[in-house]
Amino acid sequence: MLKEKSITIESIVPVGRNKISDYMELGKLRLLMLVLITTGIGFYLSSWQGQNFFLLFNLLLGTGCVGAGANALNQWYEQDVDARMNRTKNRPIPSGRVSSQEALYFGVIISLIGLAYLAWTVNWLTTALGFITWSSYLFIYTPLKQKTILNTWIGAVPGALPPLMGWAAARGTLEVEALTIFAILYFWQLPHFFAISWMYREDYKNGNFRMLSLIDPTGKKTSYQLLVNTFLLLVASLTLFFTNQAGLFYLVSAIGLGCLFLMITFLFFKEKSVINAKRVFLASIVYFPILWFVMILEQILV
Repeated sequence: MLKEKSITIESIVPVGRNKISDYMELGKLRLLMLVLITTGIGFYLSSWQGQNFFLLFNLLLGTGCVGAGANALNQWYEQDVDARMNRTKNRPIPSGRVSSQEALYFGVIISLIGLAYLAWTVNWLTTALGFITWSSYLFIYTPLKQKTILNTWIGAVPGALPPLMGWAAARGTLEVEALTIFAILYFWQLPHFFAISWMYREDYKNGNFRMLSLIDPTGKKTSYQLLVNTFLLLVASLTLFFTNQAGLFYLVSAIGLGCLFLMITFLFFKEKSVINAKRVFLASIVYFPILWFVMILEQILV
């Protein structure tokens, strides 16, 4: 009897663990971490004189629920497409680990919980921005991915709204300075996702997505977009200095980082290859945290 009981317990625990990990994958934990970081950055930049960490905790918890819900509903909507693509066919729904109905209920419930929590613990402006981010991601960007190549530019808008949520949470309002953070995140996303779309263009073709890389067999249009938007990212990053939100140390660092990023995108301009697209992708991953670390470090040391 003891042996049978032991086997039963051992068989139940892994199932529970796997189910939790499946729901975490539905919420796209890594993408969600980026959302929470940028939300925190907006909060930090807007409240130099003092940090309300309890308010920040409530903001991140509510935003995390809204973001996880949006990601789950996105996977529910695209489950048939995900099943046709190599990079997504092992996600919880197409692999059968989570049913379509489970994913739908999870996405709707946790989204509503997140929005209600933001309204209760933060403020209505932050809640409204959270709803705009959630709804534009699901009802505008997600369906447009199969209709027009403009989806990348349009999808970068909800992707750049979380810092405004952080700003609104700390201030209860939005000032012009908040747009600088929006612009940085917006232009950062474009080279990041253009590189991804080039790396996985065959997969996107199988999924019937409308991506720039699919109408650009030579890579010429993609390379121009990489260069232009990386340059605009550099310009946007410098606005933090000129709006007195960062100092000289940040300015020098932003120029250096931006120029290095431009040099790497120029490699793709010279040779349109998957290897160079991966270099651009990795450069975007490295660029983002370093830029914000420099900004925060400067404020700590001053």
